[in-house]
Amino acid sequence: MKRKMIGAASAYLSGSFFALFFHDLRAWLIAALMCGAVLFFGKKRGWKITDDVLVAVVFLIGAAVFSGYTYLCYKPLTACDGQSGSFVGTVTEITRYENDRAGYVLKGKVNGTVKGKVTYFGMDVSAEYGDIISIDNCTFSVPKSDYAFDSESYYKSEGIFLTLSNVKAVSVTHTHSHIIRNKAAQFRERMTQRLKDCSDDTTGGFLAAMLFGEKRQLDSDVKTALYRSGIGHILAVSGIHVSIIAVLLMSVLKRLHISRFAAYGILNAFLILFVVMANSPFSAIRATIMMDFFYAAGLFRRQNDSLNSLAASALIIAIFQPYAIMNAGYLLSLSGTFGIAVFAPFMTKNMKYDTFGEILAKDFVSALLTAISVLPMCVLFFDETSLISPISNVLLVPLCTAAMVNGVVFVLTGGSLPILFPAKMFIHTVVYVSRKIAVSGLFHIPCGSKHSAELLIFLGFACLGLYFIAHSRRAVAVGVAVGLAVFAVTSAAESRKRFDEFTVAVLGRGTSAAVVVTYKGAADIIDLSGSTLSPRYVMRYLTVNGIRNVGNIALTRNVPAVYEAYSEELDYITADNLIVSDGKDYTVSNAEIFPKHGGFSIDRDAYAIDFADGTLNVRRGETAITLQPASSDAEVQTDWDIRYGNIPEKSDIQPKSDAVYLDGNNNFEIVLSENGSFGRRL
Repeated sequence: MKRKMIGAASAYLSGSFFALFFHDLRAWLIAALMCGAVLFFGKKRGWKITDDVLVAVVFLIGAAVFSGYTYLCYKPLTACDGQSGSFVGTVTEITRYENDRAGYVLKGKVNGTVKGKVTYFGMDVSAEYGDIISIDNCTFSVPKSDYAFDSESYYKSEGIFLTLSNVKAVSVTHTHSHIIRNKAAQFRERMTQRLKDCSDDTTGGFLAAMLFGEKRQLDSDVKTALYRSGIGHILAVSGIHVSIIAVLLMSVLKRLHISRFAAYGILNAFLILFVVMANSPFSAIRATIMMDFFYAAGLFRRQNDSLNSLAASALIIAIFQPYAIMNAGYLLSLSGTFGIAVFAPFMTKNMKYDTFGEILAKDFVSALLTAISVLPMCVLFFDETSLISPISNVLLVPLCTAAMVNGVVFVLTGGSLPILFPAKMFIHTVVYVSRKIAVSGLFHIPCGSKHSAELLIFLGFACLGLYFIAHSRRAVAVGVAVGLAVFAVTSAAESRKRFDEFTVAVLGRGTSAAVVVTYKGAADIIDLSGSTLSPRYVMRYLTVNGIRNVGNIALTRNVPAVYEAYSEELDYITADNLIVSDGKDYTVSNAEIFPKHGGFSIDRDAYAIDFADGTLNVRRGETAITLQPASSDAEVQTDWDIRYGNIPEKSDIQPKSDAVYLDGNNNFEIVLSENGSFGRRL
């Protein structure tokens, strides 16, 4: 039975991935070869004909369900892209922001006919879960991904296929339904504030993130520090959190002499409520299903198997939400749980666990193997990955766990007891150490391009195939070592190539433009449009390319607001000089201030940058780039003519046929060399 569940889950997910990525004859040939290989080696492992039939049938079911969901649910809704109309739907998710703004997820009908889920961002209309929001006039659009955030894949994995914009009129009908969920949301908000009131912002935000998934309560520099130290997963409500709550609750129920079956029912009700309070992330749902299997096995005197319950949880989620296979949290949760519950126990089975040294060694190896398991997903979804993760997980996660237990007790008592001092001490220690790690450039590396992620995923499947064939710890260990070596060499070669390239990146959204000039690991930033959104794009570009030092940051418009935005984003980036256009004084650590009026020049050995009257020129050798306002009618003789900003509506200026206008087409880079130049999208 165990083997059939694992095979069914693997086949179903494989069918879903196949339907997601492959659509032509070549894809079917590749799939046929893969199936042939699986069946061939399955025979070697003693598979029966019924196993072959099960794998083939479930693979086809997975592909069919995914494709059917696409054609019946996704395509009818996205066909409304760009159209105007009305929407009436029930509130299923609420996110409230500052300045009386809110984001709602609505489940209802487009123009009274097409069913689906949409997002609406606007003024807070004081709606609660279950209320009905009616929008009479709006524009429908498919969420568009850009360089800073892959919103299309994120919302798609959540079953949300449209967003509403240009909303003219909104009305709310209060239904007073979903009482339990609204009470849970109110309790979460009250406890989040109580956690902060009874400790401090850092401790309260940290505990709120661990207990409720409320990462918005944490400062960006703290989150960056935690991810660079390799323990950022502690902020995602998943197995650790569910396990702690389950153990605490079952211990209390046991002391109260509650029967096994009643305790099992109470546990399930409590875990469901906890998942709802955490806004139902896939990682928490997966952990809850596995925890249910664990206690159910004890209840019915059966042996629990981690791989079997992991496969079952993955299958259940994918059946009810086919696009979950595109969700970072879902894939990271599966790979991490596989590492800690399956891969690590298999590889460390013969390691002793008696003395303190043996315990420490085995825990370190287990953490290392878990980090290796999640590495492909980290490279795929994140901008950088931690090298110190195994050590920090062994040393820092226990402190986080202790703080979490303290926080759980505090929340279960309604925040009435002043008992958060231990949690505060533990969390401040973790944050202090994580910040020290984050500042150093020795313990994290940029993840590089998506090609690196694809290579690593391929190598990971090769290691799984090796296990499938040999079923040997030594063979798997050799395969993993070889795979990591291939990945390291390939990544190093790619990084070296980018290091030697002279690159001019144009970043931002819409008509905003920030230019980052990079060469030999250093960078200069010139913000041209004064948009407070640009620093987020700049920070991602610097992170992806492993740039830690910025020579000059030049702010040319809207200086106070943009300066604050860059100060918040570039937490762990050192800047030598700050060039500002308004002549005012600013305070930047380790940076010299250069007030300028109208223009400036940056001269380096390999290139030169000049800015005057809104026009930026970047030159290297005989090759040059010019960026100037879209409203300018000036002719340029450089290799690249890039226009930023809006062309005035009432103007005789006609767009230049040979110019590149930034109107949603930013986030690209131009590589200059002595032999010419070429551009590429980011």
